[in-house]
Amino acid sequence: MKTHKAVASLLQQAQSEQRCAYSRVPAEQLAMQRRAKTGELIHAYRGVPSLYVPSGYWNDLTPPERTLHIAKALGLAHPQWVFGGLTAACAYGFEHQWCLHDDSVSIMTANHGSRQQHHQLKRIYMPDARSTASKDPSTGLLLASPAHTVIECARTYDFRFALPIFDSAFAKGLTVEQVTTACGRMRADFLPIFRLLRHVNPKSENGGESFARGTMIEEGFASPRIQVPVRDPQTGADYRVDFVWRLDGGRVVVAEYDGTRKYVDPAMTGNRGIQEMIAKERERDAGLQRAGASEVVHFTYEDAMERTPLTMKLLRAGIPQTANRKGQSGEGATSHPVS
Repeated sequence: MKTHKAVASLLQQAQSEQRCAYSRVPAEQLAMQRRAKTGELIHAYRGVPSLYVPSGYWNDLTPPERTLHIAKALGLAHPQWVFGGLTAACAYGFEHQWCLHDDSVSIMTANHGSRQQHHQLKRIYMPDARSTASKDPSTGLLLASPAHTVIECARTYDFRFALPIFDSAFAKGLTVEQVTTACGRMRADFLPIFRLLRHVNPKSENGGESFARGTMIEEGFASPRIQVPVRDPQTGADYRVDFVWRLDGGRVVVAEYDGTRKYVDPAMTGNRGIQEMIAKERERDAGLQRAGASEVVHFTYEDAMERTPLTMKLLRAGIPQTANRKGQSGEGATSHPVS
């Protein structure tokens, strides 16, 4: 297709600013639309204005990066918009599961309004949206406060998906007081928020571990102690284990979250071979058992996502499961975390 100099310039500038491209000039918009039909560009947002991005570039972006590319272009086109929910969580760098992304963005509105909901633009009612918003220096977006962001995520997503956002936000400095103060200005069912506040733990190492812990709690298991330092009494090696339960009778069960990148990403393995990584894991497990672990359970993100595999592994290890499921606290379990 013939090169359109103005469109090429728009795309180059947008890419340098890590956002999607758009134009107020009808001829330029039509030129980008034609290129999207050939597959050269991706029509990333079909609202007003329409947003475009080169296909190869778009395909290399992660879901959070795609969300921010759309948001930054819309923020440029609509400077008065206040972004919230998952969009703000991305801008703040809060950990979350990428499966929550659907190429949409969320904005806060001061009135309910009668506008039809666009499938890529989610409107969240918040009367004092602009008065509590602030401009994010890293993205240039006008964002709802961190407290309002986590509250909206708690109201939108299941407990296990919201817990990583809470853990990460609290690790970055958010406080219980800030969240409860923000709740006091709103009218809503705050039970999901208060349940998350009972279980939030900024010590969580990453969103995958938080998601797994949230799944455990939803399935009725006692909330484990996390990121526990352990020393092998024989070798003196120091370890930090992901999850620990001390059960009635003195049994100690350790659970380790094995991320899917663990054996395939050179950045994670230090270019070591898979067999060497497996041998290191066995050596670590033996050290944990010498340090007092009765059993070491290994599970993956897929185990947690599917629920049943993780549940069966914990039950086989002897972790009691209460009848109280799906986002309840699990306080009724006969086990208790190591103190």
